[in-house]
Amino acid sequence: MVREHRPAAERREQLLDAAVAVMRVGGISAATTRAVADQAGLPQGAFHYCFGSKDELFAALLDRELDASLGQAWVAVAATDDLESGIAAALRAILDRVRTDPEYHLLTAELVDVAARTPELVHVARREHTAYVDQAEAMLHRWRADDSPVALDPRTLAEGLVAAATGIMAGWLSTRDDRAAEGSVALFAAGLARVATEPTTLARPVNDPPVQ
Repeated sequence: MVREHRPAAERREQLLDAAVAVMRVGGISAATTRAVADQAGLPQGAFHYCFGSKDELFAALLDRELDASLGQAWVAVAATDDLESGIAAALRAILDRVRTDPEYHLLTAELVDVAARTPELVHVARREHTAYVDQAEAMLHRWRADDSPVALDPRTLAEGLVAAATGIMAGWLSTRDDRAAEGSVALFAAGLARVATEPTTLARPVNDPPVQ
């Protein structure tokens, strides 16, 4: 039997899709290299040609979701003209993506949690968070409304944006409460926009006496 030759990039996508299919049925532990290759209809050697290890496959899965999620957020942000609206649009776009396929996003969230608890995989969780913040920071650098100057360090704002997005997504996945999630989007957008333009509000710990 002559196997159809496919570019490596196409086979990588095929294996990533197969990994998701395997995990939907059996969870993360079911995604062995053999199971993923079988699901993709490829020889196991094709897996090792495309990915150096299962860890690399997991990292690629998270990277693909990251690119898709923030890409969708950027489209939403580009249509706004002030910082608060832009942050709200980004958070809402990420939330909307989660709502389109909750089970898939439960899997990716579980994958990050498993990586963070596993010494051999902790670098994957750390890398995912750092990449998320890097891309959020890049998005903030590319988008700055002239009438809403950002005085706060963009890296700090990006960390806050990622923390807000992660929390809102986790809350919605737990409760499926759209109203609560939308309220959180509005609250975080207003709060982040305020501290971004008034960074002195972050400069003094709560217990410090007011400056005379």
